[in-house]
Amino acid sequence: MANLFSKFGIQQNGLKSHENKLGIEGVTSRSLVYQGGALQQSHRFILRIRGIDVAFITNVSRPSYTVATEDAKLLNWSFSYPTTITWDPISFSVKEVFEGYNLQTILGLFYKKLTDYSWNTPDFNAASVGVGQTVGLGYSKDLSKSSLQESLGPIIIESLDVDGNWVERWTLNGAFITSVKPSQLSYDQDSLTSVDVTVKYNYATLEVANSAQQY
Repeated sequence: MANLFSKFGIQQNGLKSHENKLGIEGVTSRSLVYQGGALQQSHRFILRIRGIDVAFITNVSRPSYTVATEDAKLLNWSFSYPTTITWDPISFSVKEVFEGYNLQTILGLFYKKLTDYSWNTPDFNAASVGVGQTVGLGYSKDLSKSSLQESLGPIIIESLDVDGNWVERWTLNGAFITSVKPSQLSYDQDSLTSVDVTVKYNYATLEVANSAQQY
């Protein structure tokens, strides 16, 4: 029998997941929550992104959305109505490792994603071939959404359980980088440098383990 989604959760074969444990306030008591198994923890995650070792990614924000509203007025009263849904940007941080990382830095990788696919420096149309001689290199790249998406590749965020199996999987659709911010260099600290990246996307889809539904 297919899973049926109710306002309280999933009910299968006529048995509701937690609805029979709800109090009159509509919430489950704390003791019952702890009895339900391991709680989800923030450090158990994997961000899958083209060209980056998942071990170097230290944090990532999960997809979120905002419902835009419009106010309408009737006599002396105001009412709010939903209009559109906007998915908020996500960000993640990557620690920089030089040795053995495909002969390039993390920051260099993001710069190559930009210049190889989407953008040229202002002197793109001339390359030195000798003293006082130049040769044209052709047309400038078009900074388009499709080229930025192609350079970034697919983005998948997975939350894991204690055994390393994914329990939630977010897939970002139409994602592209809007900001790359390297950490500050300083003589008074010896911490690893990092790169903070911000990504925008059209929408996100969520898969839940052991569920036939995709949200």
